[in-house]
Amino acid sequence: MDSREFNSMLLNRFPNIKESFEEATSWQDGIDTGSTIVLEDVFMPYLLACFEKKITNELDDIYVFIEECVLSSDKYCRDVIEVAVIENIYSYDIRDELSSKLLPKSKESYLLFTKSV
Repeated sequence: MDSREFNSMLLNRFPNIKESFEEATSWQDGIDTGSTIVLEDVFMPYLLACFEKKITNELDDIYVFIEECVLSSDKYCRDVIEVAVIENIYSYDIRDELSSKLLPKSKESYLLFTKSV
């Protein structure tokens, strides 16, 4: 998997972020923009907005997506989600609330990261 494939997968899974994605990547490489950038600049704000608005069905899908990526056999997919989302959760004041929703393998990854900081 590469950025194009990951970004396409992300957009297919979360069509609500398409406008934000286009806005954030139009001056970069579009669909080929690095997925770390896309996850940090588009997906994380989306996760936070859903969390703040308590959109539970969308949050459930977000956390399932994170878990699927962590469990993926594709190294790029695992690495990009761990760096840009799981590790990024730690930087927020509401890290405890955000991390409490992580599913088992994602939670394990998060806890491993927190022990290293």
